[in-house]
Amino acid sequence: MRVGPQRRKAFCKSIGVLLLLASLTLVARAEIPTGWSTNTNSISGNAGSKQPVLVFFTASWCQPCKLMSRLTLSNDTVKLVVTNMTHLAVDIDEHQDLAEKFGIDGVPTFLLLSDNGTEVRRTSGFQPASDFLRWLTNGVTEAQATIARREECQKKIATADELIASTEADAFPHVATLLFDLCADRDESISHSAAERLKTVAAHQPTALLDGLADPRLATRIQVANALRNHFGESFDFDPWANLADRSKSAQQWRAKLTQKEQLERTP
Repeated sequence: MRVGPQRRKAFCKSIGVLLLLASLTLVARAEIPTGWSTNTNSISGNAGSKQPVLVFFTASWCQPCKLMSRLTLSNDTVKLVVTNMTHLAVDIDEHQDLAEKFGIDGVPTFLLLSDNGTEVRRTSGFQPASDFLRWLTNGVTEAQATIARREECQKKIATADELIASTEADAFPHVATLLFDLCADRDESISHSAAERLKTVAAHQPTALLDGLADPRLATRIQVANALRNHFGESFDFDPWANLADRSKSAQQWRAKLTQKEQLERTP
């Protein structure tokens, strides 16, 4: 079937329009504020820098995002505060993995992270400069407190390592006390480090961990129970979610078992 010149011309015009629309869709990018990085590698922070990280989740189709860029983030005072920290913009259409990782369900969303990438606080929606500046400065104070707390926790971990390395029997109860506090820290890197060291204590002196089974913090009880279960196997049947009376009874029973076992091992 032959196609006439007019029909061919109309067809080519339609194809051209479709290609133009496709090219515009491909090149659409979120409006990035002047001076903001798009290097998503820095979103994990820079532990040791002692500076927080500000992340602006945005999109090309988001009008409030554009207003934030043009009105709020261009404010001189806001720019001055932002300059003193790592600050980057993330296009959620280009980085859907990061949007999913941080649970971003709307834009604009701002996250303030500590220097190791741990979330400190977030806010969403358009905000005038005065409101955003209040959120930002309060967040920076909170982030700096988080960084200082992590440094203190790292010192405690270092102390625990020194005591463990000493291999002195009376050192393990002290180590256990240090680790109980660290297990409940909301910084996953700290709580994970504490949990790993609990396993070492369990292998050398499991009775030193029994007080942790009565700890008021669920996170600590879970980590202590996991460390003892890792050492004794499934025979360690303590339930960290049980009520206080049941937990205390179970802990006492295990203390009696382990004390008797240690006495037998010391008997010539």
